[in-house]
Amino acid sequence: MMKRRMFSLDVVDTDDFIEMPVEAQCLYFHLGMRADDNGFVSNPKKITKMVNCLPDDLEILIKKRYLIPFERGGISIKDWKVNNYIDSNKYINW
Repeated sequence: MMKRRMFSLDVVDTDDFIEMPVEAQCLYFHLGMRADDNGFVSNPKKITKMVNCLPDDLEILIKKRYLIPFERGGISIKDWKVNNYIDSNKYINW
């Protein structure tokens, strides 16, 4: 798993995202930081507890379609590629 992640303003600077409770927003960022290189998280309930959020916060993210749940308990972050993509002509090497 990589140690660096990005989040796009196209995803998190929308009214829909901002209108969610702060706890659900926080959980989205923590799940994004702990996702694998394809945007999958196998232990979302553990992460939810670890960051002091409630199961309802996880459900909000699922209902608003920021997360895609799987039957076995894992989730996928829907806008993973939007958040973690840099077009080669916009990449800046400092």
